[in-house]
Amino acid sequence: MKIPAEEVTVRFEQGHPVALNGKTFSDDVEMMLEANRIGGRHGLGMSDQIENRIIEAKSRGIYEAPGMALLHIAYERLLTGIHNEDTIEQYHSHGRQLGKLLYQGRWFDSQALMLRDGLQRWVASQITGEVTLELRRGNDYSILNTVSDNLTYKAERLTMEKGESVFSPDDRIGQLTMRNLDITDTREKLFGYAKAGLLTASSATGLPQVENLENKGK
Repeated sequence: MKIPAEEVTVRFEQGHPVALNGKTFSDDVEMMLEANRIGGRHGLGMSDQIENRIIEAKSRGIYEAPGMALLHIAYERLLTGIHNEDTIEQYHSHGRQLGKLLYQGRWFDSQALMLRDGLQRWVASQITGEVTLELRRGNDYSILNTVSDNLTYKAERLTMEKGESVFSPDDRIGQLTMRNLDITDTREKLFGYAKAGLLTASSATGLPQVENLENKGK
């Protein structure tokens, strides 16, 4: 059976999927059903798992989650373009912990609430943008385009031939300049958090107000 390739664009707003192929969904269930239809046409998200059950015995299962797979691919593409390496590492670590708690039926336990709050507040809040993919058959796909105002990936920074304004030939292999780029990205992320209303520091916190930092830089 021949399955023609298909392009699909997924849009996120602050970590929440809101549109597929330019169509905005106000109903999350309808959005997921459409994502399932699109991914399902290509057999996306099918997996054969041998796993440990909560009763300490192993089982084998065949899982199909085409909609979740589609959204996951697009979300993680934005994630890797927006957040730094250490944040992504924490995201994966906390995600595994949260998934285990969900599997155990402990979604509303305090530890799950802590993990969810951190992931939603500091990771998902910056995941805004669009990802376009070409789906073929099974888990065979290509990412065609990634667009976001929050991207910290900037090709001109790492262009060896044309990146003299960023770092010179004398320090291309040095780490200090590269770390400075990461610090710049972190500063931009703080302003993004402030715009999202996440860094309105009170007198009880040790966090400086971002607007004060911005004024000092002028």
